[in-house]
Amino acid sequence: MRVVAGVIGALIGATVGVLLVEVAFANDQSWPDAVPVGLAVLGWLTGKTLVQHRRERRGATIQGH
Repeated sequence: MRVVAGVIGALIGATVGVLLVEVAFANDQSWPDAVPVGLAVLGWLTGKTLVQHRRERRGATIQGH
C-alpha cells in the first residue's frame, strides 16, 4: 500500500511540477527541469509517509480496545 501511495504521490507531484514549469516559469532556461523531479520525490515521500502514519495510528486505536 505504501508503494502505491508513493507512486500516486510521485505522479501528482510530477504533474504539478510540469504545470508550474509550463505556466509559471514559461522561459527557455534549463533550471526549471528540476522542478517536476523535485516535486515527484516530495510527492513520493509524502504519500508513503501519510499511509505509514495512518496505518500506525489505526493500529494503535485497534490495539487500544
